[in-house]
Amino acid sequence: REVCTMTNEKRVIENLRENYQEIISNYVITAYAASRHASVSAGMVCTPPLSSLSNIKNIVKSFSNTCDIYPSIIKYCEEKDIAENELYKKAHVSKTVFSKIRSMKDTGYKPSKSTILCLCLALELNNKETEEMLNIAGYSLSGDIIADKIVSYCISKRYYDVYDIENLILEKTGGAYLYS
Repeated sequence: REVCTMTNEKRVIENLRENYQEIISNYVITAYAASRHASVSAGMVCTPPLSSLSNIKNIVKSFSNTCDIYPSIIKYCEEKDIAENELYKKAHVSKTVFSKIRSMKDTGYKPSKSTILCLCLALELNNKETEEMLNIAGYSLSGDIIADKIVSYCISKRYYDVYDIENLILEKTGGAYLYS
């Protein structure tokens, strides 16, 4: 049965590879579509109003002190019974970067979107949980970015192999995304 499951999992990435144009052109990232629709329906402008430089600096400083994703990582590690060292290895995140994430509340370190996505894939989070993790750090998946659509599609199909997903993104876009 385990061999069959592996075959079924590999079918997700192979199906995406073979039917890439059709799948990706029609795939909609749900959270992205909902936020765009809500903004447009409410007549909201998607860009923030201009502020003074000091206000912007205060917002950035305030944000960097509140975007600590480490507690969420630990919560998911406990829920999924995965040790921290197993997590960062599975996510292909260096021990140094993970250590910076651990202390980000004190240092103001902000991990990249790709690092957070790798951690979400390693934790096998669903799309909603992935969006929540990204939002904590000030990121989101965009329906305008092909690599985000590929990652979201794979998550929706419960396919979490970081290496395979990165290779598909590299093949289809010509650039690295998760390991950049």
